[in-house]
Amino acid sequence: MSDKTIVIVGQPNSGKSTVFNVLSDIKKSKIAISGSAGIINSSVININANSYNLINLPSTYSLNPNDKSEQITVDYLMNSPVDLVVNVINSSLLTRGLELTIELIELGLPVIVVLNMFDEAESKGISIDLKKLEEKLNVPIVPTRAKYGKGVKELSDACYKHLEYEHKPASTFHYTHHIEKHIQDLENALKPLLEGKNYSRRFASIKLIENPTLIEKDIRNKTEELSNKICKDLLEEHKLDCFETVSYERHHYAMKISEDVLRYREKRKRTLDEKVDDYLLHPVFGHFFLTIFFVLYFFLIFIIGNGLADLVEPLLEDLAILLAPVRDYNEFLWFTLNGAYLGFSGILGIILPYFLPLVFLTALFEETGYLARTAFLMDGIFHKIGLHGKSVVSFVLGFGCSVPAVYSTRMIENKRDRTIAAILIPFVPCSARIAVIFALTAAFASPIWALIIFAFVLLIIAINGKVLSKLLSKPIGLVLEIPKLKVPSLKYSFQKTWLRILDFTKDALVFLVLGSMVLGWIEYFEVSYYINLAFEPIVSYLLGLPNELGSTLVFGFFRKELILVMANQAMGVDSLSKLPLTLNQVITFIVFVTLYFPCFTTFVVIMKEFGKKVVLFSAILSLIVAILSALLFRFGIEMLLI
Repeated sequence: MSDKTIVIVGQPNSGKSTVFNVLSDIKKSKIAISGSAGIINSSVININANSYNLINLPSTYSLNPNDKSEQITVDYLMNSPVDLVVNVINSSLLTRGLELTIELIELGLPVIVVLNMFDEAESKGISIDLKKLEEKLNVPIVPTRAKYGKGVKELSDACYKHLEYEHKPASTFHYTHHIEKHIQDLENALKPLLEGKNYSRRFASIKLIENPTLIEKDIRNKTEELSNKICKDLLEEHKLDCFETVSYERHHYAMKISEDVLRYREKRKRTLDEKVDDYLLHPVFGHFFLTIFFVLYFFLIFIIGNGLADLVEPLLEDLAILLAPVRDYNEFLWFTLNGAYLGFSGILGIILPYFLPLVFLTALFEETGYLARTAFLMDGIFHKIGLHGKSVVSFVLGFGCSVPAVYSTRMIENKRDRTIAAILIPFVPCSARIAVIFALTAAFASPIWALIIFAFVLLIIAINGKVLSKLLSKPIGLVLEIPKLKVPSLKYSFQKTWLRILDFTKDALVFLVLGSMVLGWIEYFEVSYYINLAFEPIVSYLLGLPNELGSTLVFGFFRKELILVMANQAMGVDSLSKLPLTLNQVITFIVFVTLYFPCFTTFVVIMKEFGKKVVLFSAILSLIVAILSALLFRFGIEMLLI
């Protein structure tokens, strides 16, 4: 393991993850830190026989974080040992990218600037004077087309040279005389206070003026009087608060550098993707194409998933045949092994066949740039339930399976929105619950009841979303950048899929196998009677259902798709139409099954992605909503039938 660390920092859609992938060889990368707000990928890379730690930090627009993922990046840069920062900039958006570059230089860390997607800038009629830009910043400038591996060798050489040989310090950006004087005053006050800190006195001084919350409380307290005096002075002088004053100056400096190094062709033809966007973002045609896209998206997942499931099924059947003789030898051992088998087959035969094409197609989806366009089109609708448009993918996936739907919330950068989406997704009827709705309404009622229940579920999602958005925190505005449409890289999509599948299965497999073994022991010891007795107050007294359905609801937590079969077994009938239930009981049962606890696998994924508190809250909320909703239908139907 190397003792030198390179971190990759960049704004969204700069291509920094692609730079990380080509530098590290993604097959060797691993998820080092994962949280509900962001992910840090790490790898060990070799350059000229020297090994270095390579870290890919979450995207951030600046070092003034607006959400949890940006906070992760800023905290890492300020508090972790960093030997070199590789700052990746989208060449077409140089001015905006340079604002972050200036902050990184102020931080006091060695910086290399990567001008990624250099060819795209040129195709737009933008030329960049690399030599002049390097002179102004006094840091190495490396143009790349990382997606195609162009410029990566030059970047590796620049990193090696910067780490192993002496280099000149980067240029210092000097603010106007009035602001610079205050920075110097704070630097003098900070001399004895920054022992052992990773960041420079100049950075701390600027942030004490611009955004004091980034600096440790004890340092803030010791410089509070001076900082307040400076802010008051700047407000009187510039008629702007401290944050706006410093940000404005930094932006002005970035603009000035850009004007000096950029050249534009006078006339530029509209690019193909700009013409395509006229249709993809159109208020009418955009939704038409979005509908077609999702139909194809699910069709491919369904077709590929069915094909993979058909391939796996014979193998699982052979395994079941091998286990069968164990029952004659030792029945307890058979129930244990059969439980483990059901958990394993659940992963291999039910989840992975559909999860694999889902993850792969989602990776392609992300790379094309169409995700941002989807979010743009759906933003107005999702605002009504306190979310942003990026949540649409997760909710649509929820109609197939809640597990990949919860997993797909990783595409949502904001922690608040991710959490709300993860809590709401279990209310979306997955394919197993949709089967319950249609099968029971077909057997006992009319299709109109299925439509009523679906409409009610959508209403429940909207109400809960609105309430949660008010309770959790004030919503953060979505800065939605529409990136250039791209042809996705199959290589990186396959590699990303492999990593995500490994990350999912390593934990889910253990939980599912153990959970299914417990289910097997419950069957072996025949404790269904006691389960029915324990749930009698809810099942019989509150919901007015036969007591025998209690164990069905408990087992349904493990395998929702088995609820119908288990209901037949519990009631001693061989078909749904023979179930001794009234119309009122059937509708009450359907509503409760649709809305109560997420299935065990979804429960595990929410816990893994968001922690124990969120999964517990989700479970309690869904149970309360399910009981209240079922009661509403039970007594509502009784009133209608009187």
